[in-house]
Amino acid sequence: MPLGIGIGIIFNNISVPSLSPQALSWQSRIIAAGGTIDNAVLTIIDDNLIKPMVSSGIFDCLDKMHLFAGTGNRIAAKINLINSSYTAIENNVANLAWTNDGGFYSTTNLSTGGYLNFNYNPATALKWSADRFNCSQFIYYGFADSITGFVMGSGSGASTAHTGMKRVASGGFAVQMFLNQTATTAVTAGMTGGTKNWLCGTRSANTVRAILNTSSNTYTLAPSATILSQEIGELCILGNTTNVNIDRNNGHYASGHGNNNFDNQLLRTYVLNTFTALGL
Repeated sequence: MPLGIGIGIIFNNISVPSLSPQALSWQSRIIAAGGTIDNAVLTIIDDNLIKPMVSSGIFDCLDKMHLFAGTGNRIAAKINLINSSYTAIENNVANLAWTNDGGFYSTTNLSTGGYLNFNYNPATALKWSADRFNCSQFIYYGFADSITGFVMGSGSGASTAHTGMKRVASGGFAVQMFLNQTATTAVTAGMTGGTKNWLCGTRSANTVRAILNTSSNTYTLAPSATILSQEIGELCILGNTTNVNIDRNNGHYASGHGNNNFDNQLLRTYVLNTFTALGL
């Protein structure tokens, strides 16, 4: 009589990592753009950054957030983690470098320097414009070059009202924060050294704060100060016709914009934990 052979395989106690819907959505946008992200890397970013941001409410406060370093892929670094808008656009690509360990940086501070644009206008962005007197912007920044330059911003020039961050080398190193201000009303926080720094600018009503890691300075704005209706770039200040003071050789690891209804130091902790887990 025929003999029957049965093979049974029992799977037991196998733990499969569960990715958040936000992480899966980000992954799908990366793939749709032609990029890739390793599952192990995505899990680290999800566990250390995305899930904590969601549970703390920070995720819903942001219009955009980019991880320029650690994704393992240049295309993935340009995809907004929060939603499908504001994909980074590379400009002057010949002078715009990217490394997984250091993110994007320009190789020159001249007008031909590389920079990023996102089609992000604070005056029309959902989270920032909805609460324009309660806004924030931040960047995790690799400090390597002492030349003065704009880290991010918008405006027609250094002496007119603009929004952004500028690092100055004269008299030591400092970060100037502009939120709808002229250069004469800049808030400055001193940069004492180190290769990676958390730079954050916030506005609550008429009080602007420039935050460098865990220290900050404040300035009081005129009540009439409004948001500029101009797009914000990074590694530069996006002007009406030109880009001036390109930031040179300083890695941009992560950045974002949104309202100010969250603890920026908590987000700083999440970002630092993420890059530490990624080995950066």
